[in-house]
This record gives sequence, structure tokens and C-alpha cells, in this order.
Amino acid sequence: MAARTVLCLVLCFAALCCEAHTRSESYSTWQVSGTEVFGRVSMPGLEVTRLAAAQDGSRSLSAILVAEIRDKTRVLDANQGACDLESLQPVAAAAGILQIELSFRCASTPARILYATLFDAAPSHIHYARVFRDDQLVAESLLTADRIGIALDADETSASYRFTDFFNLGVEHIVSGLDHIAFLAGLLLVAGTFRRSLIAVTGFTVGHSASLAAAVLGYVSANAPLVEAFIGFTVALIALEYFLLRDRRINLLAGVTGLFAATVGVIAFAFGLAAGHEVLAYLGIALFAWCYLQAAALSEGSSATSHSGSVLLIATFCFGLVHGFGFAGFLVDTGLLGAELFAPLLGFNLGVEAGQLLLIAIAVLIAYPMRRRLPRVIPEAIAASLCALGVFWFISRSFA
Repeated sequence: MAARTVLCLVLCFAALCCEAHTRSESYSTWQVSGTEVFGRVSMPGLEVTRLAAAQDGSRSLSAILVAEIRDKTRVLDANQGACDLESLQPVAAAAGILQIELSFRCASTPARILYATLFDAAPSHIHYARVFRDDQLVAESLLTADRIGIALDADETSASYRFTDFFNLGVEHIVSGLDHIAFLAGLLLVAGTFRRSLIAVTGFTVGHSASLAAAVLGYVSANAPLVEAFIGFTVALIALEYFLLRDRRINLLAGVTGLFAATVGVIAFAFGLAAGHEVLAYLGIALFAWCYLQAAALSEGSSATSHSGSVLLIATFCFGLVHGFGFAGFLVDTGLLGAELFAPLLGFNLGVEAGQLLLIAIAVLIAYPMRRRLPRVIPEAIAASLCALGVFWFISRSFA
């Protein structure tokens, strides 16, 4: 146990050079009225630091973003002529978010918006744009470095194109998300057999689908920074279970894990980084961790296979609820809520499932033929690495 503890601590320091998934994204709304186009662009301030102009520190991030938008945004009229930029200025926004308002006047009917802000500095950046004409939604697009145009007269193809874009986004979200990949790896490591893996993935899928839908449709409002911190904790917790099933000091390990989660919340509160109600969430996840590890150990020792499977299904469903709120982050940040998000929600969720199944298939194809030949130290090292990453993400996100 001591050797494992030392290995986990070493990997915690190694985790300092690892970053979890943080998709580069922004969004905008546009209103077309006659020959005028009014827009509001919203972008996290952290994204603006990617621009070279932000490195000298002589200008504010708002000023840098204003200059970037001025250089990289155009509106074309029906004759392909460039519309005049009449105003461009920052406006008040939530903490950590920059908002810029701009307006164009065209010689004839506006036909197309060309938006390339930040794509040169961050080629993987994604921008979600919605266009209204006289308060009626006429177009919505996911813009990338390869597609910067928004047609202002949407046709019937826009709906299918929109669905596939969100499907692709869901696949990319989970495939490029190190924290989600780490959790799935830990889940498969703990499950062990194909049957248990199927149960675990089913519970996780149902859980994250439920919370993703609830968050995006506006039934539940989640605290995004807190959710990201708890996702890191779930990675550490699932990895810790691997060692628990091989070390019978259940009460000690479960108690220390719960105490650790509660202590992080209390320290964050003491330094003004967490509100009082958020500390209750930390205490709640500490209690969940204690109960989960106790239940996992009891079910492992139970002779009833169905009992073990039921505990695994319920536990992974709870994990899925947490991760689902993380998956919902991009869609919620677009500012859209309600039934109009059905197609994007369905496409994004199906994309997440496809990406998840792809990762699981790859893991099974690699691990299954080697399962009897791998020395025990390799899965132990993997579990220790996942635990270290999870601890790092949990602490760093809690104190961000």
C-alpha cells in the first residue's frame, strides 16, 4: 500500500503538465432589420489570451477582442458588397466573459456574415451563431476555421446540417476530453469483465443523458465550475476503487476519501473561492464517496452476481449525472434553453454516445487479447495515474 501511495503522489506532480478537456468556444446572436445588422459576440476572456496581442499586456482584453473582431468580421449584401461597420464596442457581461456589440449598415439586403474571429490563433475554436430577422430565427450555425460564413436566408437544408454538426461536436467533445476519457478508462478497469463493463457503460449513459437533457432544456441549473471539479473527483474515485477491491481496509480508505473531499470544500470556502451552499455540495460528494466505496466493497464480496450488478448500475448512473452536466456546458453557454434545442441536444447526445462507444471498442480490442499476459503492475500503474490526474483536476478546479 505504501508503494502505491508513493506512486500516486509522484503522478500527482506529473499531472501538472496535463490539462483536461476545455473546448475553445464562443457564441453570438445577430439581428437583421431592413438593411442593418446588429450583433453581440460573447467570448470567455481566457480565449482572448490566445491572441498574440495579449502577450505584451499593454491593452485590455476587451480592446484586443474589439480589434480582432474589427479585422475578422464582415457582412456582405445581396450584391456581394461589403457593408459599413457603424459601431463596435464592449458591453457589460458576467465575470470572466467579454461581450462586444457591433452593427453594420448595408447598401442592399444583408445576405451573408463572414466571421473568422480567433480562428487563426486557435484553429480548433468553435463559434455558435444564431441569426434573427425581425425577431424570427432564420439561421444558426457552428462556425469553424474551415467554415466562417453564415447565410442570412436559411433554407430547408439548415436543419439537417445543424443536426450533423452537433453530432460531430458530441463525438469530438468526448474523444478530445481527457477527463472523460480518463473516467471511462477507470470504469473499464474496475469493471473487469465484459458483462460488468456493459452494465457500467449502460448506467453511465443513462445518467449523463438524463442530466444533459435536464440542464439544456432548462429544468436544472448546474454550477459549471463546481461540476468540472466534481468530474475530476469522479476520476480519482473510480481509480481508487481499483485499489480498494485489492486492499480490504475499507473503512480507512473510504473515510480518508470522504474527508479529503470535504476538506477541499472547506478550504475553498475559507479562501473565498466557494460559497456556503457550494460547501454543502462538497460535503454531499464526500458522503457519496464514502457510501460508494463501502457499497463497492460489499458488492464485490457478495456472492449474488445480480446484487453486484445492481450496485454498479446505480453507482455509474450517479457518475453519469455529474458528467452529463459537464457535457451540457457548451449547449447551455449558447444561451439557449427550451424545446427549440431538441435537434441540437439529440445530435450532441448521440455524438457523445458514438464517441464513447468508439473509445470503449478501442480499449476492449487492445486489452482483451492481452488481459492474461499483462503483469499486475501495469493496471496498478494505470489506476494510480488516473487517481493522480483526478486529484489534480479536483484541487485545481476547486481553487481556480
